[in-house]
Amino acid sequence: MTRSSQAGAAVGPTRDAVSDRLLRGSVRKSYAPVVDIDWDAALDPDKFFLPPTVVSLYGTPMWDAMTRQQQIELSRQELVNTLSAGIWFENILNQALLRDLMHADPTSNATHYALTEMGDETRHMVMFGKAIERLGAKPVQPRRYQRVMINGLPLAFKGSLLWVAALVGEEIFDSLQRQMMDDPELQPMVQRLMRIHVTEEARHIQFARDGVRRRVREMPRLHRMWVANLNGVGGLFFRFLFTNPVPYRRAGLDGREARRVARRSPHRHEVQISGFAPLAAFLEEVGLMGPLARRLWRRTNFLPVATSPTVSHGDPAAAGDHETYEGPAVLRIADEDHAVRVRLAGHLDPIDGRFHWRGTVHGRLPDDALRRPEALLTANGRTAAARLTERTQQGDYSIAGLGTPPFA
Repeated sequence: MTRSSQAGAAVGPTRDAVSDRLLRGSVRKSYAPVVDIDWDAALDPDKFFLPPTVVSLYGTPMWDAMTRQQQIELSRQELVNTLSAGIWFENILNQALLRDLMHADPTSNATHYALTEMGDETRHMVMFGKAIERLGAKPVQPRRYQRVMINGLPLAFKGSLLWVAALVGEEIFDSLQRQMMDDPELQPMVQRLMRIHVTEEARHIQFARDGVRRRVREMPRLHRMWVANLNGVGGLFFRFLFTNPVPYRRAGLDGREARRVARRSPHRHEVQISGFAPLAAFLEEVGLMGPLARRLWRRTNFLPVATSPTVSHGDPAAAGDHETYEGPAVLRIADEDHAVRVRLAGHLDPIDGRFHWRGTVHGRLPDDALRRPEALLTANGRTAAARLTERTQQGDYSIAGLGTPPFA
């Protein structure tokens, strides 16, 4: 990066201004889970505690062989496992923040927001603990050697590593929770818990991202390499967490076998890649995705396996772009298939954490196609829901979609 681009990157709100905005946001919208969740409401025996698609065994033969009640029980145990880990992580984060504040200006907005965040995290720990109790379950406690490591982590999380660790611990959960909180198959209590957590964690993530962006410009080269590669350890942690044998055993399954099946599940890999995608994009943006970290995240199935470039016809510039596709496709409108050619591109939106794609459809379609804009597009062996948005001056059609695109 040149000096001029570095200077341009530095333009924007100061750390104090960002913190002041987040403080005002906390005043407008914060929760006290003790009173903002109806802990006495009955649980629905036929509803899941995690969306089925997020449960680690979903999409495997082992999952298909389970009864619905067994599937619901596994979702309950996996939620308890996740909430238990959340309590431990937020405990670590608060300890690290407290140590950092020993050397901070006690009059600055950044210090005040860090203290506000600690208050949020403390209430989240209460919320998670009460949820585990309400579910009639036992928390998943770490083993002795794991507790020793946990107690040492706040000493290691300093400076830029503190904010990167905060993002690793918060963003993957946050991205998955955004997919969960409006699922109609989910227990209402869990939906409410997720919405509270997502609302407050959004501010925490903004604070941590701002901290990383400011520090990365001033990092010495060796320190930057260290942080850029050490974050890959997060992949090992989350792989262990998401396939912890304890929930499987509590649900009446063979813990080792269930873990083996979950870790080999293509659907599980897609869920993890989707959850990590916003953070992966941010780490790439700020230059903190080192080769070792990338290898660890990929090895633990949080990054897609490297593949050959997507096939692109007639555009050499697009040949190396994994998020561009040009070629034949089938567009289904009102149960009628139309052979077309398409040129599509997409990007991961760091705001909502979802993949947005759009492009142009070349081919003859019914005259009333725009009156029936909902469609299914199949390209390169994949099908996705799409929407025709307009007829172009060149006689083609614009198309857009949200979520997994119909191309690699």
